[in-house]
Amino acid sequence: MKIVGLYNWHDGGYAVLSDGQLVEHVEIERYTRLKESGGDSLAYFRDIYLKNNGLSMDDIDVWTSPFPDHNLAGGGSDTFDTHQFIDKAAINFYPHHLCHASHAFYSSNFRNAVIVTLDSAGMDTCNRSVSTAAYYGTDRKIIKIADQENDAMSLGNLWGRFTRFVFKLSAGYPRGHQAGSVMAMAALGDPKKYFNEVFRAATTEFPYVKFTPAGYKRGVYVPPEDDVTHPYLQKFREIAESSEQEKFDIAAALQSVTENIVCQVVDQALKNAEERGISCRNVCFAGGVSLNSVAMGKILSVFGDRIDGIFMPPVPYDAGLSIGACQYHWHHILEQSRVYGGFVSPYLGEEYTKQAVLDAIAKRDGLVIKEAHTVEACVADLCDNKIVSIFQGRSESGRRALGNRSIVADPRSPEMKKMINDKVKHRQWYRPFAPSVLEEHCADWFEGSFPSPYMSFVFKFKTDKLGAVPAVEHFDGTARVQSVNRDQNKVYYDLISHFYQQTGVPMLLNTSFNDREPICETPDDAICCFMGTDIDFLYFPEYKIRISKEENV
Repeated sequence: MKIVGLYNWHDGGYAVLSDGQLVEHVEIERYTRLKESGGDSLAYFRDIYLKNNGLSMDDIDVWTSPFPDHNLAGGGSDTFDTHQFIDKAAINFYPHHLCHASHAFYSSNFRNAVIVTLDSAGMDTCNRSVSTAAYYGTDRKIIKIADQENDAMSLGNLWGRFTRFVFKLSAGYPRGHQAGSVMAMAALGDPKKYFNEVFRAATTEFPYVKFTPAGYKRGVYVPPEDDVTHPYLQKFREIAESSEQEKFDIAAALQSVTENIVCQVVDQALKNAEERGISCRNVCFAGGVSLNSVAMGKILSVFGDRIDGIFMPPVPYDAGLSIGACQYHWHHILEQSRVYGGFVSPYLGEEYTKQAVLDAIAKRDGLVIKEAHTVEACVADLCDNKIVSIFQGRSESGRRALGNRSIVADPRSPEMKKMINDKVKHRQWYRPFAPSVLEEHCADWFEGSFPSPYMSFVFKFKTDKLGAVPAVEHFDGTARVQSVNRDQNKVYYDLISHFYQQTGVPMLLNTSFNDREPICETPDDAICCFMGTDIDFLYFPEYKIRISKEENV
């Protein structure tokens, strides 16, 4: 049985579940090259999945989509209507947060779990706009145990408003949400200085935060100098503009308040479960706010006496709604059994042939091809302080590059962080880079670590490891870790293993293969990014091809 999930709004795309197995997930932004794009998800589905697999619309058994039930009538524009091709009555629509919860729970190996969803806003039943919800999942079934309406409090909305109006950064299409930059600032600030003021903004005074000023343009980037003034948040903006340290202090307060509220939500969700007679020691997270990997990394230590496990899926934000809708229909509605002990692969995009790679290379002048380039040779490049981009296999779903569309480098290099920020990523100096670590060595390097294959959690370096890998150590002695095992990504694991054999360090610096645009999808995207930056080499490990620029030979 084939179940397809469609979603046209921001972070739009499609997902395909075949006999319960997630086999493909495509995000529209990877093709438009504009972050958080919406669009005609059915058109992408037909042009990619159906075409590549020699199928037709008649081969699809079930159609699903998240609320609202009009999201498929338009999307990125109003020039199309999905219901011209699929009758609306034939599509199973499910609540926004329920889709998030389903993707989290059914992707985990937990037989039961409390599920917490944290977002800006999402349509629930009866046209209610919900920001936060809690569910209980047991085997194939999910039930809601609590929720909070968006007007009362929304961490996602709070971060969106602060990112845009206080820190003057992009908070959505087409440049993407730069909440990660704010989270990075927080490590350099004093969280106590403005904690009370930010906490009031998040709770008792939240209606003022949520206020929409006249002339406000939603869903599109507006340069700060042209943007409207937010009457309530202007006081925070003036503080942030007074000095860089003050800006960091506000960011630290926002992060601290967020962690405080997330812990309150988890505590209440566990209590709600207990009041219903539900005994559970696992927690799953989804929703855009769960991308706050600093907060997520602290949950298990805070609730260690009450929970045993924590899980977040590869696509916790709105791009994962189409996945969750499919999973909910398969397990909850059709009551199909789950398979435990598996791994939901994030490598769900398209795959490209050697000929497609060679054709893309042939379009550009000034490239030098080296064939039969081995993993050992790539490690030698890395040890020579070179910046190497990796393009292999199917593209990752989600915000994190996990070894298939990655830029990698030697984490031991003290100057590497600045080099990549200046030469490739062109972003703020305080933004950190993540380590990809051999899973069996994580506990040797990080306190309280557990498997993090989707780069979802921040852990503290162990004291004796501080300073050993400065390129991936943030200012507060932490890192957002991707654990790598051989079953999940053999090629990437072997690369890190060879680096470990040469250096004694079981990790590489890993950042997404892009420069201020969505992660590279196609060989053309990869070469365009390579040519437009100062990356030293582009490596296609499947085909043992390395390319360089003529001036670097």
